[in-house]
Amino acid sequence: MRPCRVRKPTRIGECGRNSIDTAIEFVIQPMRAPRAGTAIQVVQCIYRVLSCDGMQTRLHKVLRVEGLTGASYVLWLEGPFSAEIAPGQFAMLRTGSDWPVLLPRPFSYFDVSAAGTAASFFGKAIGPGTRALAAVRVGDEVSVSGPLGGGFPAPADGEPEPVCIAGGVGLAPFLLWTKQRATTVLYGGANREAIVAMESFPGQTTFHVATDDGSLGFHGNVLELYRSLVAAGEVDQRAPVYCCGPDPMMEAVAADCAERGVACRVSLETYMACGYGVCNGCSVAVEPAERFGGKPWARCCIHGPVFDAAELKW
Repeated sequence: MRPCRVRKPTRIGECGRNSIDTAIEFVIQPMRAPRAGTAIQVVQCIYRVLSCDGMQTRLHKVLRVEGLTGASYVLWLEGPFSAEIAPGQFAMLRTGSDWPVLLPRPFSYFDVSAAGTAASFFGKAIGPGTRALAAVRVGDEVSVSGPLGGGFPAPADGEPEPVCIAGGVGLAPFLLWTKQRATTVLYGGANREAIVAMESFPGQTTFHVATDDGSLGFHGNVLELYRSLVAAGEVDQRAPVYCCGPDPMMEAVAADCAERGVACRVSLETYMACGYGVCNGCSVAVEPAERFGGKPWARCCIHGPVFDAAELKW
């Protein structure tokens, strides 16, 4: 199969849905041919579309890697980055060389400097991809495609400030949010070692911590902590909930909110291949709606990763 060539945009702003559709056609066309290329060539073809403004693939130098407890880490990269990245948006990351797997890995933006001179990503070394990113050294290069997806929306006028509920590395999307407004964050983990990165948050953040074994903070899970704070009047029972963490945790929080008539938005931690709607590898079951084209599924990377919890079929 001949290399796919996706036309670069001729002007700022030409990127977007039209160029994504063009990229899809460039990918599908050779796949229709009798002698289609390999999966690797198709994936490489997909990523060429990220040369357009607003969704760029760049190599960024590593500034530092902050090792945390429990195999967690914060990876800092040198800019430029957009200073307009919204809380909840993500990027696809891979090391510049010696990448041990085929596809990059999705990471929420953790922090972005005011001038966009640096950005950080909060992760945990679990598989070969996340371990490779944790092992980079100062001066190494990391490939970043982003920003991608949609983030958490600002509350409507007169609406209470959202309560953020996080589990594990699901804390990642909320740092940018708390830098914009005073926020209550409920953070849960299995034990003391799982509660990390709180020191990165601004002083205007109010943290409540829950651990399953009671080694730090509330003894129980983060949903039980949330219910106890609502019952005690320490959290506004009308406040919308923004949630990110393991799927069972988010499903339980969403069910509790639905039962009480509280709005809930969740940021899904879904496996992704391309990051911008071409491969359908991150499809999730949803209630059919116009924004999903009437289909019973949505692409997490472009329709999310933040969803109204009521849209999802858990």
